[in-house]
Amino acid sequence: MSFLQWNCRSLKNKKIWLHQPPFTMSEFWVFQETFLKADSFPNKIFFRTHRNNITGGGLLIDIPTNISGRVIFENSQDPNLEILAIEIRSHTFTFTIVNLYAPHGFDINPVHHFFSNLKTPTFIFGDFNLHHPFWGGKTSTPKSEEFLDWLNQSHFSILNTSTPTHITHNFSSSVIDLTLCSAALLNEVYCYVSDCTFESDHLPIVVSWCKCIKIS
Repeated sequence: MSFLQWNCRSLKNKKIWLHQPPFTMSEFWVFQETFLKADSFPNKIFFRTHRNNITGGGLLIDIPTNISGRVIFENSQDPNLEILAIEIRSHTFTFTIVNLYAPHGFDINPVHHFFSNLKTPTFIFGDFNLHHPFWGGKTSTPKSEEFLDWLNQSHFSILNTSTPTHITHNFSSSVIDLTLCSAALLNEVYCYVSDCTFESDHLPIVVSWCKCIKIS
């Protein structure tokens, strides 16, 4: 099965791309900055947060219709951090997807307890807005140092290499969209960054997991 992670920078004007690869090749979509309001796409089978009183933001997790999911954690009204965590259940196994957006840089401290108590297997996808040489950045910040300290003591592994995930209008690049998985899954997953932004300023990240869910 595969997951597609993407900061789409508004989903409404990019729906045409969802009918093209790599979107059509991925069973799970994990999007940040959808800019959706509560009445957007009312009949879709999506887990999502919306930002009624805050500009921008919005998270979305799309799962196949023949499996079940439930929200286990949601934080959508903090201007510094959005998180949506879904527990996915199939006939044979259970796993967790965490989606997050931190516009001013991810701070591990408010969610340290929640993250440290996530059960295996778990995937964490998000626009962390953190820079660090460990995942290909040129600089670091106190927040990224704290996050790396937590990561080194956690049961998670980071899948990013030095491949950029964010391209600005003047073609400078950075690695701020991060992908984590339970360390026990590290030999079961493959991760790559798309070479097309699809009209966003972020590149989609595709993660393939050797587990199989029967998708009808």
